[in-house]
Amino acid sequence: MKALITPLLILMSLSMHAQVMHAQVMRADGQAVIYNQDINDARYRATQQAIKQASLQASASVRSSDNLSNGALTSNTRVQSAGQASDVRILSEQIIDDILSLTIEADIETEGMCDNGTTNNYRKSVGVTGFALQTPQQATLGALHNIGRELPKSLVDAMNQQGYLRALAATHLSVYPDLINAPTSANNDGSLTDVARIGEELGVQYVVSGVVRDIGEVYPKHPNQKTPLNSLLSWANKEDDQRKFVLDLYIYDGFSGALIFQHRYDEIGKWNTKDNNKVGFGSAQFWALQYGKVVAQTLKSMSLDTSDDLNCQPFVANIFRTEGNRIYLNAGALAGLKKGDQFQVFRRYEIFDQLQNAQTQLNNANINVTITQVQPNFAIGELAVEARILNVQQQDVVIAW
Repeated sequence: MKALITPLLILMSLSMHAQVMHAQVMRADGQAVIYNQDINDARYRATQQAIKQASLQASASVRSSDNLSNGALTSNTRVQSAGQASDVRILSEQIIDDILSLTIEADIETEGMCDNGTTNNYRKSVGVTGFALQTPQQATLGALHNIGRELPKSLVDAMNQQGYLRALAATHLSVYPDLINAPTSANNDGSLTDVARIGEELGVQYVVSGVVRDIGEVYPKHPNQKTPLNSLLSWANKEDDQRKFVLDLYIYDGFSGALIFQHRYDEIGKWNTKDNNKVGFGSAQFWALQYGKVVAQTLKSMSLDTSDDLNCQPFVANIFRTEGNRIYLNAGALAGLKKGDQFQVFRRYEIFDQLQNAQTQLNNANINVTITQVQPNFAIGELAVEARILNVQQQDVVIAW
């Protein structure tokens, strides 16, 4: 089923510049669920997702070309957000199972810059923990009891397919002892000690966790609830096979454990299979359901949002060994490091607040290091003098802006 493109779509330049200088023409895809037969609303949301994808593509392209100039950055050019897009054109559009998919072409301005001047194109490391289900009984329908581990695994795959982050699965780890109040913790600053520990154990810069708030039926199929009136209302509203998918996503700094970003996703899809069918989350049968397709497009949104959130963050890597004037970093070619790259060394300190909660502080040591050797998972950098003279130690970090 095809949908007509209305003039409304040409108005996607609402928050965009009328004139574009130094723009790149990018092509990207987007998806959105159609609710209440409102195609225009779904088209708008799908286009916004595609613009975000195009902006990330342009950002990666610009950063990469900058870094090819004599092995060092020569400009501060980068894309900040979807707001830098203009002249958005929808090239194709289709609707399948109440999900609108489209492809756009847009001019992405490359004059924008992150507020902190970040221009590096390194892939930041992200550890994705298990996602707890707030109401475990809801997993009975379809035997989705494995959702707590399979959902974050699918998110890891989606992130790595995007290519902007280096995501690692740590779905055996649980972050929240109190799901209802997550991500609130006992610390006044909102930090979670376990998150900092997880970040250090995994050797990642960021930790992503989440809580699946609701996967229940919109209209529960229980005889004692299905009165004649409720049955009539359910039939009239076509709600009998509707199932919710509500999830909170939390992104933490892996060094301090501080919550830096969060998102909520609230979707509904058709659970168009028999109630006693043990589908299992992530199975081929699950992804074939309309509900599975809704979850899949939500995972894409989650991966894009995480990439977009971390796009302007500096790249940080741990120093795990020192040897003479050499230091060893826990990031290498897979993160985009190259021979000749330069970083700044920051010393790591542990300080305690008024409640004696440990906090991590990074102080600029005013020391530069140049990468001399690169392996897939680690790199070796050289200092001007020996590390012990400069007091550079294990667990200190290097940062690229």
